[in-house]
Amino acid sequence: MIKRIFSFLLFTALISSCGNTGKKDVSSKSENSDNATRVDFASLVENPGNFINKNIIVEGKVVHVCTHSGKKMFIVGDNPDVRLFIAAGENMPKFPMELLGSKIEVEGMITRVAGAEVAVNEPKPEAAGDAEKKANGDNCETEAAVAAQSSLADIVMEYKSHTVK
Repeated sequence: MIKRIFSFLLFTALISSCGNTGKKDVSSKSENSDNATRVDFASLVENPGNFINKNIIVEGKVVHVCTHSGKKMFIVGDNPDVRLFIAAGENMPKFPMELLGSKIEVEGMITRVAGAEVAVNEPKPEAAGDAEKKANGDNCETEAAVAAQSSLADIVMEYKSHTVK
């Protein structure tokens, strides 16, 4: 009797796992997910101002995940030189390092970075502790990548969720 029940449960588990597509949906799905607008990466690059303070979903390839905090990453579209900076808030989990090189869909709110009035090619003033951080090797490579960003330099996506494609 127990063998039959165990066999039935094993068979049921096997059948139910056959429909698994292998796609992962990570993070917190909020009720705003239904209101998110799907945006092509090229459209975001061409007119980033059209999407400020809007919840969007954009697809791209992960080219950087911050090893320092794990809460920052970059995705790219067709042009690898144009990167979208994605930042996870304090209440969000760290991005898994396995995302590096993956194609994902990311949902989040597009916002303008504070202090964006500084020109992109203009050097930013160094803060008091920055030189000491650099000397001690305590500088996050994501911060350097943000500083070198030429396109979408004043745009950040506040992360809500992602799906691996």
